[in-house]
Amino acid sequence: MKSWIRALSKEAWAPAMACAVAALGAASVSAQEFRARQGSTVTLGARVQAQFEASGSDDTPSSFFIRRAWVTIDGRLNDWVSARAQYDINGDKVLEAYLALNASDNVQFQLGQFKRAISTFWLAANFDLPLIERDGRVPDVPSCPGLRNICSFGALTGGLGLDGYEPGILLNGRFSDRASLRVTLTNGEGINGKDRNSAKSTSARLTLGVGSNSRFHAYTVLDETVGRRDETKWVPAYGLEYELGGWRDGLHLLVSGVRGRNWRAEASALDDTDQASFMAFQGMALWYKPLSGDGFEAIEPLLRVSWATSQTGDNLFEGDIVVNNDMNGLLITPGFMLYATGRTGISTNLDIYTSSLTVGEGAYENDTSGPDWSLRVQAFVAF
Repeated sequence: MKSWIRALSKEAWAPAMACAVAALGAASVSAQEFRARQGSTVTLGARVQAQFEASGSDDTPSSFFIRRAWVTIDGRLNDWVSARAQYDINGDKVLEAYLALNASDNVQFQLGQFKRAISTFWLAANFDLPLIERDGRVPDVPSCPGLRNICSFGALTGGLGLDGYEPGILLNGRFSDRASLRVTLTNGEGINGKDRNSAKSTSARLTLGVGSNSRFHAYTVLDETVGRRDETKWVPAYGLEYELGGWRDGLHLLVSGVRGRNWRAEASALDDTDQASFMAFQGMALWYKPLSGDGFEAIEPLLRVSWATSQTGDNLFEGDIVVNNDMNGLLITPGFMLYATGRTGISTNLDIYTSSLTVGEGAYENDTSGPDWSLRVQAFVAF
């Protein structure tokens, strides 16, 4: 407990105050729109996120760094044709880049690179989400099977490529004010990934409004990946979400569950026929509250609770009995966001993580890890 207090007092709050001053001093402006060739309209925007990070691990020093520096260009030729190009300056890579064809007010096709059709948790823009790291990464803890990360909802869906950027074709369709569909057909090789075979990964997401301010999202993925023997492996996943409220609008609740096959754990197994399943749940609650006065515009407390489990993809043989290994992880993230103006502000998150390895039917080995923690403070500006 004393180490927590020392870290929070000496390493965290002084840098946090520095970040706060930087956030308040930055002026947020609207994205700039100008006319381009042939009468088309181009909108230029950017976002910058500066971050401070400290953890309970003695092997990981606290540090400042630029988490994101993105430039986004949205173009519109007419009511039927538009496009987007989004570039990650800090990571030197293209994120979104697509041509959109609006067949009608209710149907849109996209050709290029975009986010796949899975979770609201990942489809939300990072400047809308006061949660700093969606995967809840905590340094120097045992890795989830197949991942270089913890066992959490965000780490599994992100690490397995279920919610990432991929090149392909996307269909957005709206049946009514309460029902919509998002379908993608992609390479299955991740961001900027050129396909290695003729198979394609598919995903579909159905949204149904069930009240004036609540929605159900159901999604499924049939992913393809190439095994060590160069054969195509089909990897399914499916999930369900309930959402209440919206971004920066009072109470916002998002409850998610997903299960499927952990193909990254299978890739490390001795036999390509071994299968490793995973399952993850997450609940996230936000409360956006406007503030009066000349200081901050609003405050938004948040709480994220995530539990996940995955098989290792290997088997332990005890006589004639085959026993599977499972890795479990529990992640709890309290925090808050202070909005200076619009999408400019400062967020503070504390990720607390525990994990354990189980063998057979609930018999725990003596290597339970945690609780481990990571404190993050992020100031960001959206132009």
